[in-house]
Amino acid sequence: MPTSPYVHIQTFVNYLIETRPSSILDIGLGNGKLGFIARDLLDVMLGERYRREQWQVRIDGIEVFEDYIQHHQRDIYDHIYIGDAFELITQVESYEMIFVGDVLEHFEKAKAWQFLDRCISCCTGHLIVNIPLGPEWRQPEIYGNPYERHRSVWNWPDFEPFTYKYKFFDIYPGTYSTLLIRKDDYIAYKVGRFHSDVQSTHQRHCKI
Repeated sequence: MPTSPYVHIQTFVNYLIETRPSSILDIGLGNGKLGFIARDLLDVMLGERYRREQWQVRIDGIEVFEDYIQHHQRDIYDHIYIGDAFELITQVESYEMIFVGDVLEHFEKAKAWQFLDRCISCCTGHLIVNIPLGPEWRQPEIYGNPYERHRSVWNWPDFEPFTYKYKFFDIYPGTYSTLLIRKDDYIAYKVGRFHSDVQSTHQRHCKI
């Protein structure tokens, strides 16, 4: 849906204060809540730049469902790309911070992992991932948007090896999470997995 729970807002703000990104890509921006918070916090509150012409933080967004985008999002974001984030993420510039808010569960899991890899390639600092955990979060197509259907289930062990900071929230119908992921930690995890897979393959061949 074009919005998300509110329980994670303070955690989201804390992560922004800690990282202070100067450029942000908000994937699946929907109604624009996270972009507005980032703009208000980083430019207006911390930067003391309340007029648009003074803003210094670049905040772009990607939204697959064009009907969600109205004037208020365009007033906050510098640029909004309309289309499939899986493809667009390979065409945009690099950003210090990427928001992946309630997005991964809308991909099949194998494709979602590929998408995370692409986000890391496009990111120079951190990802903030908001995602429901567990099988309780079923969702069909809603608002006439076929992309709203949940296509994969995620659990904490999927993210634990490379997550820098996290917080869980118990809300209906299950557990919701906000994760701060450092690019270097994710890359180290993927390299470790690669070496482990190579070693396992080598051992199997030796046995043969």
